[in-house]
Amino acid sequence: MKITIKNTMSLVAVLTGSLAIMFLLMSMKSAPERKVQEDTRIVVATQEIVNSDIQITVPVMGKISAREKITLFAEVSGILLQSENEFLAGYEFDKDDVMLRINSEESEFNLKAQRSNLMTAVAALLPELKFDYPESYVSWEAYLQAFDINGDTKPLPEPLNERESYFVANKGIARTYYDIKASETRLAKYTIRAPFDGTVTESFIKPGNLVRNGQTLGVFLNPEMYDLEATVGINEIEHISVGDDVKLSSGNSESTWMGTVSRISDGLDVNSQMVKVFISVSGPELREGMYLKGDILTSSSLEGVILPRKLLESNDTVLEVENGKINRLSVHVVSTRGEEAIVTGLSDGTQISLRTQNLQNGTVVRVIEDTADNSSEMAS
Repeated sequence: MKITIKNTMSLVAVLTGSLAIMFLLMSMKSAPERKVQEDTRIVVATQEIVNSDIQITVPVMGKISAREKITLFAEVSGILLQSENEFLAGYEFDKDDVMLRINSEESEFNLKAQRSNLMTAVAALLPELKFDYPESYVSWEAYLQAFDINGDTKPLPEPLNERESYFVANKGIARTYYDIKASETRLAKYTIRAPFDGTVTESFIKPGNLVRNGQTLGVFLNPEMYDLEATVGINEIEHISVGDDVKLSSGNSESTWMGTVSRISDGLDVNSQMVKVFISVSGPELREGMYLKGDILTSSSLEGVILPRKLLESNDTVLEVENGKINRLSVHVVSTRGEEAIVTGLSDGTQISLRTQNLQNGTVVRVIEDTADNSSEMAS
């Protein structure tokens, strides 16, 4: 009996010790950490809208061409004579200088023969005038005495009445006179003079060559003034006025030029919905055919904001961040210039998402303040 009690007490002691050790070990073991829930919201940075007064500028680009430019054609035939100044590319001529002269000897002789015929007809007319129209005789006699067969034919005396007019016409004098004036006009075409101060840019003829009627002789232009033809969108043309300044530059030069809007076309290209605008520009470095680009500095201004074009969706909406959600806002794009757009329709303080990919209306987002650290988070 004593042995049984002793054994039982030993067993109880062992169990008690085991439980104590187990609880001790359990108290020493740290509690498992709670798993933190991952934030799956899309990270975006924002830009606060601050409207300001913006001068509207309209980008333009085009090729310049001389305002005064002509292609010379021959209206008569003959051998090209040597002139004082050679008609070659690069040569300059002042207005009314002789550029080309074609041999006109035959035409000159024919013209003198016609003048001689008129002189003879007037001389034959005088005796009849003296008896039938004595009051007109004096003027016709003075005309005959002043007649110069080598000079331009002067206008015929004005008839004093219808009877005199019919009488002179019946003698064929008027017809002979107008034939002479036509020949004088044709003779003048054998000498080609500069219509304005300018430079020869192309020459297709040399002295001694036979010139044919209708033949192209060369190209002559005034290098002092050029026109740039550009096209502007229908939504921007309303801001442009004749006289607006235009700042222009060339990709091949560091020089800049100031131009002026000189003309605006009333027509509209149906396919492109663009309007032609013509800009006057001048400068010693400009050349026919150069490409220039720049901005029309319009006299119009508005309250708006300049945004990167990449933030515009479908060209007329932006993504607002409001209460942690994306909200699409409609805007009015006034004009675009390069990678920027002038936009109206946004209130001051509106937060615009700088990210547009994978965002829909109502998407929950997380806004970060420091845009410098934004790129790595948004990329992930």
